This record gives sequence, structure tokens and C-alpha cells, in this order.
Amino acid sequence: MKVIVMADVVGSSQRKGKALMADLRDVVTEVNNEEAQHILSPLTITLGDEFQGVVKSPLAAVRVLFAIEKKLITLKRPFKLRYVIHEGEIQTRLNRERAHEMLGPGLTEARAKLLEMKASKVRFFVSLKNKEASEKLNILFTVLQGIADQWTSAQQKVAAVFFERDDYRKVAEYLKKDPTTIWRRKKSLMIEEYNALKKLILLTVPVK
Repeated sequence: MKVIVMADVVGSSQRKGKALMADLRDVVTEVNNEEAQHILSPLTITLGDEFQGVVKSPLAAVRVLFAIEKKLITLKRPFKLRYVIHEGEIQTRLNRERAHEMLGPGLTEARAKLLEMKASKVRFFVSLKNKEASEKLNILFTVLQGIADQWTSAQQKVAAVFFERDDYRKVAEYLKKDPTTIWRRKKSLMIEEYNALKKLILLTVPVK
């Protein structure tokens, strides 16, 4: 059994193809480099708006997902991704250079779920051997999405600075804003709650 990470761009048909491809490629390349220790088969763009990869464990999958979400915000990429983390079988040899030319029910099931999600607003879905953990993770990701998807483009720029500095005084200094204003912004964006949820998700992921 392997842990597959698969994702596509939400509303990709409404975006310019070449620009979208370039933006997505930048994110995927940086995350592959930064999270290489967690990855077995690199995140690889299989279609213009979709990528897949194979990682070492469910915990590695969540870490990679968080890295992608952070990168989208810090690089100011104007789109959101829909994700599936799925534990399933890959019947062919693992391609450690690119996540291509691999076959198995795990990949088929992950892609089917990704297609199914297009009819809803859900952006995160986890399907592991541990069903109880999967259910808990899906609930937590629903709350996480509820916070992040409320941020406007302008608010994402502020959130990106908090991801790098956290202390509202340092954020205020960087943004050249009044500290009290930035403290209030941290509260309204629910930065502490967002970070707490990420920690809880990491603690909920089964070790095996």
C-alpha cells in the first residue's frame, strides 16, 4: 500500500492556461525540493491543472499538503487546489523520477474521488486504511478550509507574512502598519486558530 497525493486546480477552466501552468509548475517544483525527504515519487503535473505524487506515509502526505497550501499563499498564486490523500495499491514499479507510468487501483480510486469532488465545494479528502482517523481528519480539514477560504486576496497577503513571522509586532513592522491594527487583523483572520488546527491535524494522522 502506498500513500498517494493527488490534486487539481479549482475552477481551472476559468483561468488562462499558460499562466496557470507556469504558476502550478513553480509551486510543485519548490515543494518537491523543500519536502524531498517526505516524497517517494515527486509531485508531477499529469494534466494542465492536475498533479500527483507518492509519499512515504500519511504524515508525510499532510506535511506536503500544508507545504503546498503555504506556498500558494506566500507566492501569491491566485488559485486554490482540491486535494485527495489516498492510501491504496500501486501495482507497477514506483517511478522515483516522475509520478508517471504507474498503474494500480490506488491511483484510479484517488482520481475518481478527485473527479467526484468537483461537484462540491470540498477541497480536502483523506482516505487511509485507518477509517476512524480518516473520518477525524476530514472533519478537521473541513474546519481548516472554512477559515482559509474566507480570506480575500488582500487578507492572504497579510496571512503570508504571519506564516513567516507570527509575532504581530514584527508583522506590523514589515508591513509598515500600526501594531494594534495588525493585532486585530490577526484575530479577524483567525491565524492562531488556523495554526492550532494544523497542529491538531498532524497529531491526528496515524503513525502507521
